[in-house]
Amino acid sequence: MFRRYLILLLLAHIVADFYIQTEKMSDKKDESIRWVIIHSSYYFGIMLLIAVPVISYEIVSGAVIASAFHLLIDMIKFMCISAINKKGKMSKIIERNLFFTDQILHFVSLIGVAYWQTKNNIRINEWKMISEFFNIAGLSAFSFVSWSFMLLLIHKPSNIAIQKLLAIYKPISDKEEFNNAGRFIGTVERIIMLIFLSIEQYSAIGLVLTAKSVARYDKISKEKDFAEYYLLGTLLSTVVVIVVSFVL
Repeated sequence: MFRRYLILLLLAHIVADFYIQTEKMSDKKDESIRWVIIHSSYYFGIMLLIAVPVISYEIVSGAVIASAFHLLIDMIKFMCISAINKKGKMSKIIERNLFFTDQILHFVSLIGVAYWQTKNNIRINEWKMISEFFNIAGLSAFSFVSWSFMLLLIHKPSNIAIQKLLAIYKPISDKEEFNNAGRFIGTVERIIMLIFLSIEQYSAIGLVLTAKSVARYDKISKEKDFAEYYLLGTLLSTVVVIVVSFVL
């Protein structure tokens, strides 16, 4: 049951923290405590929305606790950013470290909530209509939630995480306008690899990486900095898919 609770909580976290929260809202959160509270309100709403199909007093309690922890962590992050900005010491490395520290703390807090729910034997009871739908369709509700979580995770959150990791290595010659296309290519690449991993066609993953390399061969062969940047991004993208597939 622990995995079920954790994946359900993580699904809500991914939707609220990466899909509902826009880049503009994220920037405003760094400047105003008001936007931290607004974001946390959205976060709580998404937590409840995800919990609706398995609603119970205990599940709602878990959503409230998870949202409270989220607000606390975001307020601490806001205070850290404010203090760093006052000193004028903000950098890409500090931004990266704050991002990953923030997400790790959120992850740990959700593990704690999932552990509490499991320890107290809180059961997940889907609505009859939902359980009947999955039974008739011959699908597993848990598998559906897991795949939804994996697909959402390897898109926007993975793109942002990889971008943060690669920010300090980005070649000056790499044009900003290609970022969106590059991110979309990365998402499609990870989805294809995830499908191949799920059907145990491991050797086929090499074809995906080869096709991607052929498209950039000319630039890779001529620019050493870009080649290293490209290789690092590809390896990080592959690691994300393997870890997600292995864990779930």
